[in-house]
Amino acid sequence: MKNKLVLHQIALIGVLLFLSIWKLFTGGMIFGADMIWWWLGAILGFVIVFADRLVYVLLMNEEPLSRKFGDMFSKGHYLNSMEALLSERHEQKELVMRSALFILVWVILALFAATSVGNPFARGFVLGIGTHLIFDLISDYTGDRRRLGMWFWQVKRELPENEKSVFVWVMAVAYVFLAFTL
Repeated sequence: MKNKLVLHQIALIGVLLFLSIWKLFTGGMIFGADMIWWWLGAILGFVIVFADRLVYVLLMNEEPLSRKFGDMFSKGHYLNSMEALLSERHEQKELVMRSALFILVWVILALFAATSVGNPFARGFVLGIGTHLIFDLISDYTGDRRRLGMWFWQVKRELPENEKSVFVWVMAVAYVFLAFTL
């Protein structure tokens, strides 16, 4: 679990550093308050995707993980309850933000942000959400294919592997394009 959290941080910082250098050299942004707000927005957007797991356990009361989390949290074991939530993350199967449909919504939101939003915090926020989602999607694609299938829980049919692969690649390309514009 800790390795995955470290990889999340490396991915976010790496993307932000690369895009910051790109924006500085191409004149897309100068180093100053705007860049700081852009970074803060990206960090918050990245972290907010973790909240999906918290919402899941709070709303899905009938699941064992939800009961375990609720018991620990009500006894004041806040840190232990969050650790349990992250360590048993594979038990959470129908996360709203970790779905193919949500990534499509993110693409639309990112297109809107890239073309119509001037606020660097908001643009960074959208970038942070997308960075986290694409990191998780590609991680599941290259690692645990069973987890990749969970991204399509809202689709009412079993998707063949080639359709899942096409989706991952199209979303990865869309992310790269949008990341340079946010």
